[in-house]
Amino acid sequence: MQSIIYVSIYAIVSAILGLILSNFISLSKAKKGEDFNYKEYINNFKLSNLDLRYVIIFFILFLIIIKEFTIINLLTFSLIFLGLLLAYILDYTYMIIPDTSSILIIISGIINIIFNFNKENITQVLLGLIVGGLFLFIIDYIFKLITKTEGFGAGDMKLLASIGFMFGFRNIIVIIIMSLVVSAIVGSISLIINKVKNLKEAYIPFGPFIVICTLIICIIPSQTIIYYINIFIDSIVNKMI
Repeated sequence: MQSIIYVSIYAIVSAILGLILSNFISLSKAKKGEDFNYKEYINNFKLSNLDLRYVIIFFILFLIIIKEFTIINLLTFSLIFLGLLLAYILDYTYMIIPDTSSILIIISGIINIIFNFNKENITQVLLGLIVGGLFLFIIDYIFKLITKTEGFGAGDMKLLASIGFMFGFRNIIVIIIMSLVVSAIVGSISLIINKVKNLKEAYIPFGPFIVICTLIICIIPSQTIIYYINIFIDSIVNKMI
């Protein structure tokens, strides 16, 4: 009986979040990715903009990721999912990550601190915020010095900083490494395909990789990922010896 109630709640919340996200995407398309204020969003909000695909995605994420149903978990992950999906879609489509994405995740981090208040948690989230924000800033600065071109955008930095604030130092390190590895693999494959087909090189936004790897961390704990990575590395080293 309880599980039916929880699933029903997930369905209702998914519909609300889907409607919010659909209207955000709809207005972004109308403005071709340009930023807009919340007054414009409210004035252009329509029930008819609802995209059922987003509702289904939210619903699946709730079922897969929330292990224990509480109002706090529901609220926290609602903000996280909304912020991540918003960042993914807009960065993939327009190469823009709106500040709204980072703000939503920061709010979820504040809720996490309030309801899980202890010294270790505070240290973890503050270190996560600093590392998440500074890592891409430093890499981008070095990249600009070498290539004289833009590397990572401010949106990527803000998004990683907010994720670090929510998930803490240990998780943000794993998310950063995974994002860089996955983006490098996808970028290399894309480069090869473009070369073979004589296509122009296309810029691949980094935001979607951050989002995907963050969702993976939500499903699989970072300790488990590190454990299997160590096993994989050890097996390769043993074969080489």
